[in-house]
Amino acid sequence: MKTTRRNILLSALCCISTSMANAQSFWGNYTTEWQWDMNKGTNWVNLLRLEMSVPLWKGGSLEAATLHVAKTGDGIIDDWQGFSNIEADNMFAGIAVLGYMHEWKAGHLFVGVRNVNEDFFTSDVTALFTNSSCGIFPTIAASYPIANYPLSGLTVYFDVSKGGWIFKNSLYNGVGYNGWKHHDNPFIVNPKRDGIFNMSQLEYSWHGALYYAGVTLHTRRFVFDDEGEMAPADEAVHKTSCAWWVYGEQPVWKSDGKTITCMAQYSENTCRESGCYRYAEAGGAYTDSLNMCGISGQYAQFCQDNEFSLELTWRRQLTKSIAIQPSFQYINNGNGNFIVLSTRLCCSF
Repeated sequence: MKTTRRNILLSALCCISTSMANAQSFWGNYTTEWQWDMNKGTNWVNLLRLEMSVPLWKGGSLEAATLHVAKTGDGIIDDWQGFSNIEADNMFAGIAVLGYMHEWKAGHLFVGVRNVNEDFFTSDVTALFTNSSCGIFPTIAASYPIANYPLSGLTVYFDVSKGGWIFKNSLYNGVGYNGWKHHDNPFIVNPKRDGIFNMSQLEYSWHGALYYAGVTLHTRRFVFDDEGEMAPADEAVHKTSCAWWVYGEQPVWKSDGKTITCMAQYSENTCRESGCYRYAEAGGAYTDSLNMCGISGQYAQFCQDNEFSLELTWRRQLTKSIAIQPSFQYINNGNGNFIVLSTRLCCSF
């Protein structure tokens, strides 16, 4: 039975690959990052993301994306938020997206495998920073084993827009997966064990400004020990918990294609025994035609202690498809003080 299901998945991906030549909508991104803890610790992380879209009929398409991760070692510091948003266990291939997308004038509907990073917590400023908390709040990522990079899960997603407003909503299996085995694959639906996870977000954009607020609901409360380690899903409590957040991004200066933008965000989990109860961040970024540099300060209240972090980063566009980005981070938590220098090279094709 396990072999049969695995063959079905592989056959489906092979059929998709065969269609790529006719689809003419295949693209990808390769990111490589060198990390140094200012001591003896170094790491080299590589992430390849391949994407495609195959039109089926008017408004409908088959969407797919895979993740491929390779690194030379494990984490070089004892931080909790994750100072690198691309670091993950070595993975030959994992499914990030695979399903049907339907688009109409006022919105989208997707059914299939997906993860929260595809649709939520995205903005020009947060996308600049390399700390994981800029991609998803730790009040959510550290509190639930959901479909968050590099994990995915079966999802029903939709958004509707009107004027500058967009409402997004996703319904997921309560636990994310990225394997190819019977008990570990992103097609699993098990509400009895994993629970159900729902995420909603309302966005408003106007003249370069972006504001949004959102809330999540999970039908399970996951158990954590004194070190902040999460117990397996089958030990979760059958109680509902929520997390909410607000975000604001506002340009404060513009001149001849140059912009300075300020940002702030805040989030809480309704359960004080969650992995992370409270999170806040403030920062800003300067942007011109070739450069984007920024600074952000973060505070996260984890169940084991508090963590403070500061990031300085600069991304330089070398060509249309190649960018280089050095970053500096200072992190303080119950394990000590840490400094990390990293250099990231991004190539799109």
